[in-house]
Amino acid sequence: MPYLGSEDVVKELKKALCNPHIQADRLRYRNVIQRVIRMSKLDQWGQAEVLNFLLRYQPRSEEELFDILNLLDSFLKSSSPGGIARTYTDQCVQILTELLGLRQEHITTVVVQTFRDLVWLCPQCTEAVCQALPGCEENIQDSEGKQALIWLLGVHGERIPNAPYVLEDFVENVKSETFPAVKMELLTALLRLFLSRPAECQDMLGRLLYYCIEEEKDMAVRDRGLFYYRLLLVGIDEVKRILCSPKSDPTLGLLEDPAERPVNSWASDFNTLVPVYGKAHWATISKCQGAERCDPELPKTSSFAASGPLIPEENKERVQELPDSGALMLVPNRQLTADYFEKTWLSLKVAHQQVLPWRGEFHPDTLQMALQVVNIQTIAMSRAGSRPWKAYLSAQDDTGCLFLTELLLEPGNSEMQISVKQNEARTETLNSFISVLETVIGTIEEIKS
Repeated sequence: MPYLGSEDVVKELKKALCNPHIQADRLRYRNVIQRVIRMSKLDQWGQAEVLNFLLRYQPRSEEELFDILNLLDSFLKSSSPGGIARTYTDQCVQILTELLGLRQEHITTVVVQTFRDLVWLCPQCTEAVCQALPGCEENIQDSEGKQALIWLLGVHGERIPNAPYVLEDFVENVKSETFPAVKMELLTALLRLFLSRPAECQDMLGRLLYYCIEEEKDMAVRDRGLFYYRLLLVGIDEVKRILCSPKSDPTLGLLEDPAERPVNSWASDFNTLVPVYGKAHWATISKCQGAERCDPELPKTSSFAASGPLIPEENKERVQELPDSGALMLVPNRQLTADYFEKTWLSLKVAHQQVLPWRGEFHPDTLQMALQVVNIQTIAMSRAGSRPWKAYLSAQDDTGCLFLTELLLEPGNSEMQISVKQNEARTETLNSFISVLETVIGTIEEIKS
């Protein structure tokens, strides 16, 4: 059969579905329909037209519905709906919303995942997606679908009237939930929704945190709960700073505005990433990239101070008493390559060694997350529970001073060994860095206990 345009496809589809001779022979029926519904051969408009027609068609039996859904199954599990959405957003949302009416579990799961991608890539359809979500939770049982729905309820819950009550159902059934990823998504979503609807979420958030900290067996879920609990203790402003991330793709700004400004105001930024990062940040990144090819020194960049919110109150005075400790500014996103780290590590001598008390197990993701908050990057880290356990870290301050660190836990040892190397001999900045590192490790130790 030659290639068909969208109109011809719909005509052939109508003939095939209405032909009694084809319907009488199920094998022939499947073969004919399969030749007609060749989604990968159609352009995006043709795909949308076929889906739109199938939504209006009323199958004569469960077997016929099953056959049609099977033929569309591989298409629905692909990224094609997202491609259609970029061009035909309104029509795509309408088609996906009507697909929810089929009340088929795997269809609902894929639709909700596509909704999540849609609101990220096409924020103009967020309102329509939020209106379509109520009720779909009844037809989702697998992990991926639950995570997508919970994410939508957490990020856009202020627009969905029943969002707290749907999340409350997940909280009520958290003990029987078998997927740790769903529990961690639920923790994040409920804390996000708490920021916009505190009265409705406060009680269930407390119950969820209590369960995750006191009863949960999965260490990753427990650590996530403890991290959020500690974050709440620091203050709501810090929670907002960390959790209130963008609700849509930040790079979408590339598609807007430049044509409305005089050409000479943006022509010099053409073929650069200035629209993504901004002029000042892109200038810093460009200098950093040039410096990485030559030497490890970076331009001056202000960032997280040693007395940031992660440091408990009892440690702040001790940090501030260190000479010039307040001047330590660690550069964000300074990720060294593994090869560069190894070469530099082998070429330097140990500038500082010490041991810190350590008890029990922990999840490496928790430590990595806490280190990122203070702009200390993880180069490599052993798996949880392995002995000896090692981690290699890097950080750089705004003057170009590089700190390379090894963390070591020996089998049966209740102490963590810390070795720090420095590319410049600066006692004051080394002491400030050690103070920050001690505070992070001490905080993780407190969370575990």
